[in-house]
Amino acid sequence: MQTSATIDRRRFLTGLAVSTAGLALGACGRAAPQGAATAGADTSAVQGKTIRVATFTNSHAASPLYWAQFAPEGLTVETTTLTSGTDMNQALERDQLDFALFGIVNGFVEAEQGLGSRIIAMAARKGAGLIVAADAAFERVEDLRGERIAFKGPSMQSLVLNALLDEAGMDPTNDVELVPVEYNDMPAALQRGDVAAFMGTEVNPSASVASGSGRRLVDPYTTRIGELNSCIWASPRMLDSEPELCRAAVELQRSAAEHLSPGGDNDEDVWRDLIVDQYGLPTDVFTELLTNVGAVWELDERWVSQVEAGGADMAELGILRAEPDYDDLLRTEFMPGQA
Repeated sequence: MQTSATIDRRRFLTGLAVSTAGLALGACGRAAPQGAATAGADTSAVQGKTIRVATFTNSHAASPLYWAQFAPEGLTVETTTLTSGTDMNQALERDQLDFALFGIVNGFVEAEQGLGSRIIAMAARKGAGLIVAADAAFERVEDLRGERIAFKGPSMQSLVLNALLDEAGMDPTNDVELVPVEYNDMPAALQRGDVAAFMGTEVNPSASVASGSGRRLVDPYTTRIGELNSCIWASPRMLDSEPELCRAAVELQRSAAEHLSPGGDNDEDVWRDLIVDQYGLPTDVFTELLTNVGAVWELDERWVSQVEAGGADMAELGILRAEPDYDDLLRTEFMPGQA
C-alpha cells in the first residue's frame, strides 16, 4: 500500500500542507485491478495537474489512501490524513484541499451554515455497532428500555441509534438514557458497567467483541439509513472550475473501492495490509472488523435514498433547521456516463 503523509492539525490549518505524490501502479507488488482509472480513459484534461485529498487517520474509511496508486500518468495525487471531518471541510472551503472523505452529519450542518463543498461520490459503508456486554441478557433493542446507552453526537452513529430506537417504538428522550461518551472510551465504560450498551464507530465495536467483553446486539443496518457511512466531498473551486478533476476523483474512488472491496466483497489481503500491517491492529480485531466495513463509490439511487433518510432524520432531530436541498448537495453529474 502507498505511504500517506500525516500532518498535524495546526500546520494543516495554517496552510503548510505536507503530502505524498502519486506512486506507481502496482504499489506493494499489486497490479492495478481491471477498471482502474487509467484503463481506456481520456486523461488529457488532467495532464500536469495535482489534486489534494484527505481522509481520516487510521480509519477503515481509507480509500483515498489508494488514489495515487491508480492515478493516470500526468496526474499527481497528494494525500493527507486528519482526525476531523470539520477540519477537512474548512480546508475545502479555504482551497487547502480539493477533495475529502467524511460523513453527512458535519457536511450537512456546515452546508446549512454556508460552506460550499458537495458530495460527488460515496466512500465507505457500515462501520457502526450497537454493543452490549457479552453475558448480558439483552436480545433486542427493546430490551434496552430504561438502560443507559453510550453515544457520541451528533454523528452518523447517533442517527443510526435513533433510527433503531424509533423502529423499536422507543423514545430516546424518555425510554433510555443516552450518555455522551468519547468513542475510544466506550468499551471501557461498558466493561465497568457504567452503561448497558454503546453505539460506537469502528474499530471500537470490533475490539470489544474480539476481547470477549462485548457482542453485537442487532444488525444496525436495517433502518431507513441503511449502511450509510461516508462520502467524497469536493471543494467549491473544483465544482466551479475543474469538472474534469471531479470526474477523475470519482474514477479514482471507483478504482480504490474496487481494490478494497471488489464487487462489494472485501479483499481480505488488501484489508489485512491496511488494518494489521499499516495500522498495527491485532489479527483478532481485524477478523471481526472485516465483517463490518466496506469501500464503495457509486452515488446511485440506493445511496441517494439513504443520504436523504439521514438528512430527514437530522432535520427531525433538530440537528438541521430544515431538510437539505439534495439536488444541490448530491452532485451526480460526475458519475460515469453523466454529461
